[in-house]
Amino acid sequence: MSKNVILSNGERENPSPLIYDKHKKHCIFRTKTLLSEEKKEDEKCTVSVVFIDHEGYIRNAGIIKHTVPELEEGRMPKINAIILHRTDSSTINGTLASFSKGIGTHFIVEKDGNIYQAASLFVYTSHVGKIKSRCKEEKTWSSEEKKKTEAFGWNAKKIHDHEKIKQYPYRYPYNMDSVGIEVIALYDKKNKKWESATDSQKKSIEKLVDIIKNIYELEDRDVYEHDKISYKTEGEGADLYSVN
Repeated sequence: MSKNVILSNGERENPSPLIYDKHKKHCIFRTKTLLSEEKKEDEKCTVSVVFIDHEGYIRNAGIIKHTVPELEEGRMPKINAIILHRTDSSTINGTLASFSKGIGTHFIVEKDGNIYQAASLFVYTSHVGKIKSRCKEEKTWSSEEKKKTEAFGWNAKKIHDHEKIKQYPYRYPYNMDSVGIEVIALYDKKNKKWESATDSQKKSIEKLVDIIKNIYELEDRDVYEHDKISYKTEGEGADLYSVN
C-alpha cells in the first residue's frame, strides 16, 4: 500500500486528479523534502491515499479488482449518482458469472464485506434498466408534463425515452451517468422479502459510498435504491445505506 508523507501546512500535490481527500482539513500533501532547519514545521502524519487510477479503478481502499470485460459499454462522461442493488444470488462466483452476460454493476459487496470492482469508473454498465418518470413519482410535474407523461400510459420505453433527454436531477440517473453497487443477497419469493445485508456489508457499503461521493462531489441525495427509480422488485435497494 503506497504512503504519502503530508503536513498540516505546505503545498499540496495530488497523486491523481480523482482523489479521496478526507484529510484536507487536517493535513495536506507535501511537495518537497523537509530541510533539517525546518524544525518548527507542524507534526507529520502519514495516510494511505485512496484514488482512482488511470484505468478507472479505486486504489488503496482494500477493493479487489476483478474486471468483467463484458460489462463495459462505453465511456461515462460524468457520474451523477450511485444506485444500490441486491443480486438475488448467494455467492460472489455466481454473481461474477452472471455479469459475464453483460448485465451488472461496477461494484459487488460480498457477505463478508469484501468489495469487488468489476468495471472501470470511466465506463458505464447496463445496471439500471428503464427509468421511471421522476416528476410523476415525486409529484412535481407541471400540468403540461403531467398530460404528456400520462399519455404514455404504462409504456415504460416511451417514459424512459422521454425522461433520458432531461438533465439530471430533473430525471432519475440511468446507465450512462451512474455507478452501480450490487450487494449479495437472496430474494425470498414465498415471503416476498429480500435478505438483509450483513453488518460487514453495511460497513463496506458506507465506506464505498463515502469514497465515491467524496471523489465525484456527490451528496446523499444522489444515492438511490434501484427499485425506486426503475421497474424492479420492491425493496431491492432498501436498508443498505443510511442517509446521514
